[in-house]
Amino acid sequence: MTNKPFDKSGKVKSKKGWLIVAAAFFILVLVGAGLIFWVETSYAQRFYPGVKIGYLKIGGQTKDQVLDQLKAIEGNVQTKGLKFSAAGKEVDINPIMVSATDPDLANPILVFDWEKTLDSAFAAGHSGNLFNDLVSQFKLAVFQKQIPISYSLNYPELVNILQANFASLEKPPLGAQLKIQGKEIEVIGEQSGYIFEYQKAVEQLAKNINNLDFSPISFELKFQEPQIKKAQTGSAVNSLEKILAIESIKLIADSQEWEIKKEELVNWLEFQFVNGEVVLGLNQDKVLEFLKPVAEAVNIEVQDGKMKIENDRVTEFQASQDGKTLDSEASYQKINSQVITGEAKDIELVVIVQPARIKTADTDVTNLGIKEIIGRGTSNFAGSPKNRRHNIAVGAASLNGILIKPDEEFSLLKALGPVDGEHGYKQELVIKGDRTIPEYGGGLCQIGTTTFRAALYSGLPITKRQNHSYRVVYYEPAGMDATIYNPAPDMKFINDTGYYVLFTTRISGDTLIFEFYGTKDGRQIEISPDPPSIFNISSPGEPRYIETEDLKPGEKKKIETAHKGADTYFKYTVTYPNGEVKEQEFKSHYVAWPEVWLVGKELTATSTDELTPTDQTTPPAEDLPVVETPSQ
Repeated sequence: MTNKPFDKSGKVKSKKGWLIVAAAFFILVLVGAGLIFWVETSYAQRFYPGVKIGYLKIGGQTKDQVLDQLKAIEGNVQTKGLKFSAAGKEVDINPIMVSATDPDLANPILVFDWEKTLDSAFAAGHSGNLFNDLVSQFKLAVFQKQIPISYSLNYPELVNILQANFASLEKPPLGAQLKIQGKEIEVIGEQSGYIFEYQKAVEQLAKNINNLDFSPISFELKFQEPQIKKAQTGSAVNSLEKILAIESIKLIADSQEWEIKKEELVNWLEFQFVNGEVVLGLNQDKVLEFLKPVAEAVNIEVQDGKMKIENDRVTEFQASQDGKTLDSEASYQKINSQVITGEAKDIELVVIVQPARIKTADTDVTNLGIKEIIGRGTSNFAGSPKNRRHNIAVGAASLNGILIKPDEEFSLLKALGPVDGEHGYKQELVIKGDRTIPEYGGGLCQIGTTTFRAALYSGLPITKRQNHSYRVVYYEPAGMDATIYNPAPDMKFINDTGYYVLFTTRISGDTLIFEFYGTKDGRQIEISPDPPSIFNISSPGEPRYIETEDLKPGEKKKIETAHKGADTYFKYTVTYPNGEVKEQEFKSHYVAWPEVWLVGKELTATSTDELTPTDQTTPPAEDLPVVETPSQ
C-alpha cells in the first residue's frame, strides 16, 4: 500500500505548512534581531542618520568628529566677526568684545554651548528604550531632525553696539515742540525721520545661528512718522495757562527741601504722549539732571557691620548703617504727574531705604562663630597696567570685612556694588564694532577669580561661575578663573557652614589674597586633578584686524596677543563630617584667540542713493540723512 503525504482530512499537509511558516518567521526574527543588533552596535557611539546641526548632516559621526567641525565654525566666526551692513556701511562685531587694555572687559556677546548641543543631538534615537528608539530612528531616517543650537546671545549689548556704529546714519523723527519766549507761545511742527530697526537685525541673527549661517545681515532705514504732531497739540496748549500759574514746586526728601522755580518749569515743558493723548509735561532728562545734586545729598551707602583681623583677633571696625537711595525715575514720575494736572503742592520724593544685612549689634565674635581661617584664595596680577591695578585695589577694599550670614547665597556683583567713577573706578577702552568706547569694569575678573578660589578652598558650594572667554596669564592655572561683568555673569556661592563667614582681602606685591574666617566643621576638600587637566588645545590662527575710525587711515595698533584655545576640567568634592559627599564638575572652554590689531579705516564717501528707506512713501531728497566724513 502506498503512503500518502496527507490523509483525507489534510492534517499532515497542514502541519508541514505551519512548520515552513514558523521556520521562515524564525529566520526573519533572527535577521531582524541581527540587523537591530548591528545598527545599535554600529551607532552606539555615533549619531543616527537624519540628525542635523544647522546645515551639518552628522549621521554616522562621533561627538568628537562633530565637535571639531563646530569649533572650526566658531573659530571662523571669531576671526571674521558678526557682520552687519546698512546704508553702504559694513561693521564686523566680534562675538567677544575686545578691550584695548584689559582682558577683563572681553565681555562675550555670543557664547556657544557645543557640549549641550551635542548631547541633545545624541539623545535622538539613544533614549535607552528599544521600542521608542526604533521608532525615533525610523522617523530620523525618513524626516530628518535639526537640533536647536544651545547658545546665549547678549541682545541688549549687541543692540547698543549696532546703535553706536550706525546711529550717525539715522535721522530720528522729531515731534511737535513747544517754544515759549516771554508771552509768545509757538508750536513748532513735527519732522518725519528715518531709523534702523536694530532689534530685527539681532532677531535675524538669532534665527541664522540655528542654521549655522553667519553671512552678513543687512538692515535698512525705515521711514517713521513722529508720535506727536502739531495737529494733536490743541488740547495740551489750552492747559498751558494753569501750568504757567505755578510759581514754583517744592521738593522734599529726608527732611531737606529743594525748589523748582517757574523759569525752570517753563524751560522743561514739552509735549508728551500719555494714555493715548498729547499732554504737556516735563522733559525727563532735564528733571533727572536737576535731581543729581538732590541724590548726592540724600544717598547714603548701606554699610554692614564689618570686622577685621588684627594679631589673630577679630575686632569690629565699621558700624552698620542703613542705606538710602533717591529713586530718581519714580520721583520724576511724581513731579511730572503733578505738573500735568497743574498742581503746585509740595512733592515728597521717593527714597528707598535699604536695611543693613548685618547690624552692629549682631557682630559679636562669640555669637558669630568667627574663630579661624577656613579657606584662602590667591591670584597674581603682575604686569597689569596702572588703571587695572587701581581698580583691583578699589574692588578688594570694598569687600574687606564683609560678613556672610549662615545659609546666605553670596553674590559678588551685589557685594561690589556700583562700578563707576563715583565709587573710585577708572575706565578702560573697549572695541565695539569699529568704535573704541571707554567703559568701567577693568580688573574685576581678578576679584572674581580670587573669590572663586577662596570659596573652593573653604569647601563652599558654588552656585554660579563662568570662566573667562579666553586664557589670560593673570588667571593661570587655566580652569580656576571666574569672570564677572555687570549685570552678568556673576560669581555666587552659599555659606553652608552654619556660622557667619568673614571675608577679608589684602594685597601683597602683585598677589591678591582673599581669606575666609569662620568655624571649621571638619569637611574635607578635594580638587582633582589639581591643577585642572588641559586638553583640546587649538591654534589661535591668523591675526585679526579691526577697522576703526579712532586711528588715522592705515595706522595700526596691536591690542591683543595670541592665545591658544583649550578645554579644562576638574572635579570639586566636599566630604562632610556626617559622611555626605557633594561633587561639582567644572568644565571650561577657552576659545582660540588670534592676535588683534586696530587699523585706521580708509575714508570713503557714501552716496545718499544708498540710504533710501524701506518704505513705500518716498521722502523728499533734502530729508535724507547725510553721511559726514569724520575728521581726523
